[in-house]
Amino acid sequence: MKIIFFLFIFLFLNSVFANEKSIIVLMYHRFEDKRFPSTSISSKNFQDHIKYLKENNFNILPISDLVLFFNKEYDIPEKSIFLTVDDGYKSFYEHAYPILRKYKLPFSLFLSTKFVSSEKNSDFMNWEMIQELSKNKGEILNHTHSHPKLLELEINEVEKEFYLAEKEIISKIGRLQRVVSYPYGESSPQIQELVKEMDYDIGFSQHSSPIHINENRLALPRFAINDEFGNMERFIQIVNSKALIVSNLKILKDDSNLATFEVSFTTNKIANAINCYINNNAELKKKVINNTDINLKITNVKKNRRYRLNCTYFDEKRTLFWYGKMIKTTQESIIF
Repeated sequence: MKIIFFLFIFLFLNSVFANEKSIIVLMYHRFEDKRFPSTSISSKNFQDHIKYLKENNFNILPISDLVLFFNKEYDIPEKSIFLTVDDGYKSFYEHAYPILRKYKLPFSLFLSTKFVSSEKNSDFMNWEMIQELSKNKGEILNHTHSHPKLLELEINEVEKEFYLAEKEIISKIGRLQRVVSYPYGESSPQIQELVKEMDYDIGFSQHSSPIHINENRLALPRFAINDEFGNMERFIQIVNSKALIVSNLKILKDDSNLATFEVSFTTNKIANAINCYINNNAELKKKVINNTDINLKITNVKKNRRYRLNCTYFDEKRTLFWYGKMIKTTQESIIF
């Protein structure tokens, strides 16, 4: 009986970890805007990023290929990269788009339609600019109408936000790939179910991690790239990283005590060599169980915060394996 049980576990874990292909999605916002260093990047740094990807034979793909991958209709090649830009700032059109057009590269613009403006002094693009992007390898995608914090809205208000943006984009562009990104990366199982019911194929959050086929396709991670955390050394490490694949993910929380929760998972890497971190002054204690399972006890958690949990592992070749998860606390609950 023990042999049969061991064989079952072995086959199960091998099926979970069989396809370790990793995909990197990069997220940009502003360009050459020194007012916002946490969301802006210089044209030089951006051009250096693109040059590195081209010279090192990365596959920069349209977002439609990622949809096909999750529908198991397309086997994405190794070293696949997707370029995404959020919000619709004019600085993208002025500084980054010419670089992408020069190299004839596909990209995705997640647009909050309320802010599209023809005002000369506006920070945002007008529809003529956006239409030009759509004719030059740019996919114009749904980022809600007014960029609200979705967790503060009733579910019918969330639906209205996505619907208004969808209607406007189809009216101006004539088509809409069924892909969304959530403002601030925040969503919930209820919001994700709504997005699914609205016939969207995939959705993006804003936590760092490579993508793997077993990811929640309605809350996919992206690496935020900016001048503060966008130097070439870090960029090279990010685009060459692999997914740290986890299974048996369990979350223990008590909504009556929002100051603490626990996360546990199994991985096929050396558990003792995996390091985990969490931001915003939360405290994390890691415990390894049976050499394969990891338990994380997280304390000093505050209400109304956005936390990012990251676990990393380096193999003998110094390849970085990375797992990330966004955690949002409200007044009433902890949302994963």
